[in-house]
Amino acid sequence: MPERLGLSLTPRTPLLLTPAQREQFTRFPALDERTLARYYLLSEEDLRLVRERRRDFNKLGYAVQLTVLRHLGRGLRKGEALPAEVLAFLAEQLRVDPACHDDYARRDSTRKEHFAELCQRLGYVELSGRLNRELRDWLVPSAVVTEQAFPLVGTLIDELRRRHILTPRLSVLERLVNAARIQADQYTYGLLNLPLKGELPGRVDALLTPQGDEAFSRLVWLGRPVSVPKPKHVLTLLDKLAFVRTFPVQSNLRAFLPQSRLAHLAEEARRVSASHLAAYEPQRRQATLMARLFDLSETLTDGVFDLHDRLMVSLLREGERNAAEAFGQQGPSVIEQLGTYKSVCAALIAAREEQTDPYRAVEAVVSWERLVKTVRDGQDKISTEQLDPLHHVMKAYPKVRAYAPRLLSAFTFHAQGTAAPLVEALNLLREMYASGKRTLPEHVPLSFVRQKWTAHVFQDGEVDRRAYELCVLDELRLALRSGDVWVEGSRKYRDLDAYLLPQDVWQSRLPDLALDLPETFEAFWAVTEPKLAGQLREVEDLLSKGALSSVSLLSGKLRVGKVVKTVPDEAGPLQRTLAARLPRVKVTDLLLEVNAWCRFTGAFLDLRNGKGVERHDHLLTALLADGLNLGLTKMAEASPDPSVTVRRLMYLSDWFIRPESYAAGLAQIVNFQSKLPLAALWGDGTTSSSDGQRFPTGGHGKAFGHLNAKYGREPGVLFYTHVSDQYAPFHTKVITTNVRDALHVLDGLLYHLSELKIREHYTDTAGYTEQVFALCHLLGFRFAPRIRDLGETRLYTPEVASAYGLLEPLVAQRLNLRLIREHWDELRRLATSIKAGTVTASLILSKLASYPRQNGLALALRELGRVQRTLFTLEWLRDPELRRRVLAGLNKGELLHALKRAVAFHRGGEMRDRTFEAQSHRASGLNLVVAAISAWNAVYLGRAVEALRTEGQDVPDELLAHVSPLGWEHIGLTGDYLWRQELVPPPGAYRELRS
Repeated sequence: MPERLGLSLTPRTPLLLTPAQREQFTRFPALDERTLARYYLLSEEDLRLVRERRRDFNKLGYAVQLTVLRHLGRGLRKGEALPAEVLAFLAEQLRVDPACHDDYARRDSTRKEHFAELCQRLGYVELSGRLNRELRDWLVPSAVVTEQAFPLVGTLIDELRRRHILTPRLSVLERLVNAARIQADQYTYGLLNLPLKGELPGRVDALLTPQGDEAFSRLVWLGRPVSVPKPKHVLTLLDKLAFVRTFPVQSNLRAFLPQSRLAHLAEEARRVSASHLAAYEPQRRQATLMARLFDLSETLTDGVFDLHDRLMVSLLREGERNAAEAFGQQGPSVIEQLGTYKSVCAALIAAREEQTDPYRAVEAVVSWERLVKTVRDGQDKISTEQLDPLHHVMKAYPKVRAYAPRLLSAFTFHAQGTAAPLVEALNLLREMYASGKRTLPEHVPLSFVRQKWTAHVFQDGEVDRRAYELCVLDELRLALRSGDVWVEGSRKYRDLDAYLLPQDVWQSRLPDLALDLPETFEAFWAVTEPKLAGQLREVEDLLSKGALSSVSLLSGKLRVGKVVKTVPDEAGPLQRTLAARLPRVKVTDLLLEVNAWCRFTGAFLDLRNGKGVERHDHLLTALLADGLNLGLTKMAEASPDPSVTVRRLMYLSDWFIRPESYAAGLAQIVNFQSKLPLAALWGDGTTSSSDGQRFPTGGHGKAFGHLNAKYGREPGVLFYTHVSDQYAPFHTKVITTNVRDALHVLDGLLYHLSELKIREHYTDTAGYTEQVFALCHLLGFRFAPRIRDLGETRLYTPEVASAYGLLEPLVAQRLNLRLIREHWDELRRLATSIKAGTVTASLILSKLASYPRQNGLALALRELGRVQRTLFTLEWLRDPELRRRVLAGLNKGELLHALKRAVAFHRGGEMRDRTFEAQSHRASGLNLVVAAISAWNAVYLGRAVEALRTEGQDVPDELLAHVSPLGWEHIGLTGDYLWRQELVPPPGAYRELRS
């Protein structure tokens, strides 16, 4: 491809694998029963070949080489240990002693002869120069999709096995991958340069230099964030978008490049300084800038509508506050007036029924003078419209009108079904704004006008123009949220179908994604229906006998008792005893020691060239600045090392610290902790919980916070974290406080980089929706939330409620199985798309769960969720152990929150960052530091246990299962942040425990 574009190839430094990644490619892979059966079960032909060898050790050795070659595409390396289960399985089939393999391993010449013979029989060849070039060209399309070395090496190894090419040394594979990446780069640069003709190359380069009397370059201006929801800021974003569109950003070039490649180049352009970009060779420089412009066109589009949404919400809330204030001032008068009117009306009704004098009847309840005064004074003082929030919103019309014409003229909207009239209204307003018309036409679309707007939109039989405009723009934000309306050129507000794999592609991806989804609804229901019916009968039977633990049914209402305490009383004293043995340590020394164990800093690579950092202590300083919420400036001031300057930390933050680096570094720590002996007592790494922790926003960051009545009147953000049963926080992300936690539950399960294999997940009530139940089931996770007021929860059943006896009061309605059946393939397509990464689970859930979507797929997903939620509720009632397990998992999350609150101590945990990216760095840095503390504590708790046992004390594993590694009293979090490498114990050595 690059040759056809006339590009030259220039070498660059290879992207080196981290030590942990290297280990994954060099160690013998983990085995299960299926793998053993697939690769190590000898066929009749295999047995015939093996039995041609005369001695037992030759037979077993030959069988080992045969099966390993077929499995791994290579021979056993010198000194590589064969898993015992493989040796035992093969020896059992050959009826020989597994120990005889040691004799074979010592006969080097025999091994080589056998391996050469097997390669010839099975058609394996060595990697030649010609094959190297073929594989490089074959790998280039994959390298265009991703620059990450780890997946590319994995893809290459799979292809080598498929072609029966012996897998060479890892360094050879890295060189081959690097050559493919160079070609992929050049292809990308050439493609992005294709539309740059005439004056465009010069205009692209001009982005890097200030023009006229401007203080900074246009590229910097385009990237500056706008936060506060004000009309002038919406106009600023529209100005920026108009400028970006003077470049060919609306061409179809993006269809020929994956989003990941464009995003990487755009991120590079965003982080690199103008002077650095100017030093790039022209083709790379202009391609990088074009990628940034493509990204900006979508980012600014989304930014305009996000700001419009926030501005409308702020106006609505301000209207509610003004109405509440008016009620506080006028409410007593209004109530008194209404009471008088009620009394008068009641007297008049009674007078008519009794045929008495109405005037006397009125004067019997209120004097005539007071009645006259009430009516006349009320007309002057009391205006009920002041109590309507939208009355105050109408006063803000000029603010919205200041940017609405430009907003509507800049974008093209699309919709289907019930949202189509709203798009008609948007187009109508656009034409009115463009032509300068001040009056609405006689017939306008009205079907989308909701009841709260009706009294304002319809005035004296006519449509009020101002109210109509505000209503349309308010409905626009809601329709964008739900996906009922979408916008051309947006990343966030696209057609729902655009997020999913194409119809002709998704089924072919199923085998690669290991999704065990029945092909038809009938196959699904054939398994699910007996299970559901059986559990319903069992729960009804147990309930009638009073045999459900802590569960009863009184007056048709279900009552579930509190979970019985699961932590033994002896666990507390043991926790304190062990904690008292842990060495006192400064947080800097702790991070250095953990880094020596698992080298997590190796995951932080230079965005430009993939190189590792030179000074790991400097990188750790920048990471700790995020973790402690100090920020780079304060951290530089707190560091006694004169080489740790603010500029140095900013450099590291710009080039080495980003979300994927944090995720990879965190994975190193989590993987390390999961292999510790003590971690196995806490759990097997297959269950987890998640919860959000609110941090207030202040200073410049206050504008980026969001309000939520649950957390009070001050704005804030949530750090939403997933923690494993081994106390390892393996994923975190920043979410706004005005969205539900449930949208983000699956992100942590799907997108973490650790080796944990989570199968069961717990949340509190905020993490639960029926759609989360459904998606967890489709993606292979067991979802087990602790639902508040479970007694109020209703069951959904295949039959009418009366068919379930005692359970009848608990049944809400029959399941709509037709919906699931009709959309079964779409449900599978949705799950496949999420697993393949074409859309994140949180984004698609936010679309499907938003008001007012009545999309068939959303309804089918909800209905499938009702099936799974009913099954879960029945099991919750039957199984007290499940209740205890969920409570224990959630308690681990609470302990993690306490540690995080202690670590992020600066400014009392208040986040003052200007951008969402900076807040994400804070969340990730905090999670990394906390994970390091957990791993360090786990190591030294294990050593403290050994010390106690050596002293003759009984420390049962049953109690250790309740000991937490999330304490911090022995850790110095404040003071000077000095990195003392000389105090780090050498490999195999540890700090002395306290006595």
